[in-house]
Amino acid sequence: MTVKTTVGSKRVGGLSVQVPTALRRRLERQATRRHMKLATAARVFLDEHVTELEDATELSAAEEWQRAQAWATWEKIKAGDTRWVTDTDLDAVFDKARRNSLRRTKRSR
Repeated sequence: MTVKTTVGSKRVGGLSVQVPTALRRRLERQATRRHMKLATAARVFLDEHVTELEDATELSAAEEWQRAQAWATWEKIKAGDTRWVTDTDLDAVFDKARRNSLRRTKRSR
């Protein structure tokens, strides 16, 4: 499988990084498997990993928000607030949350 990359026209400049021999060999093997040059492979893998880190941070924030919402709901229920909502109302809340999440994801990339 050949992976094509697109490099933006706004390059900031070179980045020189020393890597241990074992890591360079691993990177070379992965680059060869994917039919990429070493520098391209390094950029692709670095971008993928940083994206994973950013996604994990966003997921953690979302999970924290969900816990806070669940706790607040639990506190309301304990205080006697047992209002019911329709499935339509609930679906609307989830649809809005999904749209907001997609917008945040598109802005961060």
